[in-house]
Amino acid sequence: MKKSSKWTARVTAMTYLVASLWAPSQATAGTNTSAIVSNTFKGIPSCVSFQVEGVCFFLFCTPFGCDIKTSIRVAHFVPDAVVSTYNEPMLHPWKEVGSVVAKTLNKAGSSMLGVSLSDSSAGSQDEHSPITLFKGGDVVGNPAGLFAQWLSGSSMSDMGSSFSIPSTEELQKFPSEELPNIVNEWSSVPKDFAGGIAEEFRALASSPGKLLSSINNIGSTLQGVQQQLGDLGEVFSGGSLKGIDSSSLMELAQLAQSMSSDSYFCPGGASMFTLHFQSEVDSYFWRSVIPLEMLYPASWLPGRSEIGSGATQTWGGRYPRTGELVQAHPVKASAVLAERMASIVGKSAQPHIYKKIEAANQGGFVYFETGQTHKWQALYPMASTGCVTFGSNDSLSLASWGDGKTSQEDGYAWNLWRRYSCCQRKGVFLFSVP
Repeated sequence: MKKSSKWTARVTAMTYLVASLWAPSQATAGTNTSAIVSNTFKGIPSCVSFQVEGVCFFLFCTPFGCDIKTSIRVAHFVPDAVVSTYNEPMLHPWKEVGSVVAKTLNKAGSSMLGVSLSDSSAGSQDEHSPITLFKGGDVVGNPAGLFAQWLSGSSMSDMGSSFSIPSTEELQKFPSEELPNIVNEWSSVPKDFAGGIAEEFRALASSPGKLLSSINNIGSTLQGVQQQLGDLGEVFSGGSLKGIDSSSLMELAQLAQSMSSDSYFCPGGASMFTLHFQSEVDSYFWRSVIPLEMLYPASWLPGRSEIGSGATQTWGGRYPRTGELVQAHPVKASAVLAERMASIVGKSAQPHIYKKIEAANQGGFVYFETGQTHKWQALYPMASTGCVTFGSNDSLSLASWGDGKTSQEDGYAWNLWRRYSCCQRKGVFLFSVP
């Protein structure tokens, strides 16, 4: 416990050092990388929630015999990614990163669908009743998330070396890995409660036929725009994007490594600027062209996977995980869509084109299941130094959650802090206590 207190005190002190080293630039219509990194570190005292959970035991063998070694098991949150929502590419809230990505991949999405995706429907679908919304969105690796890797002893040369883009790798797993889980979900839904329409999709989940056959064609279509995606890799790899001060990142890495020798920290799943999800590349599913999201019972049954709880919750459903949402409040709408994207990138074999966020359970650390726990920090338009979980019940409040925090261009950026539990590997893993 003394170790935990010492670590927390050192990171808190370092937070203020980083904030002064890398002060955020002021932006009237959008944020930038410097501001995102600075605000991320300002959120460390509130968001990391460092805990010592127990002890891990390992069998360590040499030619001279075997021994039992131990390491501390810890848990904490890591700022893995920046999740943004927007109306159109030029109004992306993360200016020198998100705007470049969105503008490039808007063209890629148009090529895939064979139609022009000039924007993301720019807000409401009915100008006289701004309730049903459609937004674009993306999930991009937060460069500040690399701090967890550096703190655990990873090399500074790793910065940006693992840049990657969404592919159909996870989508190809959907029929064999995720679809059986959906069928099992339907088996727990009473037929009378499900209703006639949902019953049709229950049957479709058991025998999807034509819907699943279309998956095989998506890979070849994506290859047709691969050059546009590859160009992004050249832009972002190594932090070479114009306007990003990579030297400041190197100073940050040296600062982390200077305290890594006696610190316990789990490397997260972040890789600087890695594109984990982009709605235009995922147009087939984000725009419901191929409605695989409608196979999930939660897409039909209110209350099954809501953001928040209780009959009076005022947020929205996590399913279907598309860009369409019934929500009058713009900040809540962004928050719900951010939850949908976090749900996609946090799981395997989902019916989307994306790259899963996960820490490799190999090499120097052993990871444990944490139950998909995450929390959020506002980055734009009004940055926060604290983290929250979406879904607070404000139905009886005079003000709605998010009031006073709206964006004129309707673009929002959130920091996704994901929880990790791990211990440093000292040989062949045996067990953990507790």
